[in-house]
Amino acid sequence: MNTIYAKTAGAARGALLGLLLGFGTLALPAGADDAKVLGAHDQPIHDAARMGSGKDIVRILKADPQARDARTLAQGSQPIHLAATNPDTSALKALIAAGADPNARDNDASTPLHMAVYTQKVEHTQLLLDAGADPKAKNNLGRDVLSLARKQMANEAAGIISLWILKGCQPKKPC
Repeated sequence: MNTIYAKTAGAARGALLGLLLGFGTLALPAGADDAKVLGAHDQPIHDAARMGSGKDIVRILKADPQARDARTLAQGSQPIHLAATNPDTSALKALIAAGADPNARDNDASTPLHMAVYTQKVEHTQLLLDAGADPKAKNNLGRDVLSLARKQMANEAAGIISLWILKGCQPKKPC
C-alpha cells in the first residue's frame, strides 16, 4: 500500500489518505502546493502528522503501530517532527501519547522542538518540553532551540524556553 500511496500525487493522494483513514477525501488547504505539503515518498502517517488531526494519527497507529517512528526518505523526519509544525496540536498530542520520542533527530540532527520553534508554534513548544524535549539539543548547524527562537524572532517560544531553563527544568523530568 505504501508504494501505491507514494506514487499518487495531489488531489488523488489526499483522496487516498482520506480513504485509508475511512472518511472520504482529505482536502489540501486552499492554494497549497501539494509537492510541498505532501512528501513525494512519505507514508500516510507522515501526511496525517503534517496536516491531519489526532484522530487521523490514532487510526493509522491502530492499523500500524510501527508507523509512529517511520522516517521520511528525504529528511529522515519522524511523524513527531511533522506534527510539531501542524497547526492542529491534536496530532502532536496523539503521537506523544503513543510514545513518540520528543528528542528524535532527523538527518540534520534537528528535533521536533527545533521544528516547533522554527515554525513559531508556541503551544507545540510547551507540549514538547512537557513531554521531555531537550531545549539544549543542538542540530548539525550547532543551533539549540533558544538560539533558533531568537533567530526566527519567535519571542513567545524563546520566553517559554528561557523560563523552562531558568526554573531548572530537566528533560524527561516534569517541573
